[in-house]
Amino acid sequence: MFDSHFSRVVIVNLISALIITFVACYFLMTFHLTDVLHVANIFGLYFLVIFGIDILVESGDVKNNHERFLIAIALIIIYDAIFLIFVPLIFGSDFLKLSDYLIFVFDGVRFDLTLNVGIYLIIFAVIMLIFNFLLYLKDKEKYGVE
Repeated sequence: MFDSHFSRVVIVNLISALIITFVACYFLMTFHLTDVLHVANIFGLYFLVIFGIDILVESGDVKNNHERFLIAIALIIIYDAIFLIFVPLIFGSDFLKLSDYLIFVFDGVRFDLTLNVGIYLIIFAVIMLIFNFLLYLKDKEKYGVE
């Protein structure tokens, strides 16, 4: 599984996903939307996890079973760590300190939710794992489960 084709595909997809993210960050910066730079994460994450893993499954380097999800989780962690390190360095924005507040009132009970960048990154990761699961179900008949 871990031969040169696998590592080459993963590295190229990781670099491509980072380029997509940096372009999305630049686009957001040109419109002075520095408060939502973390949204650019979802574009690169989609490319890396959905497109990249689908290539690996089609080539046979990754089996269409639990390996698909383990690779997805590992790539999400690596990608988010790189994202959290390089985006503030490149774009000079301290978006990690930003928070959103949601207030819900149900039958007189008030719920205050604080959503910071870490929570958003977790939400994006869960969305990508759900998409990956849907692709797994679609490809289950085509590639079989071993």
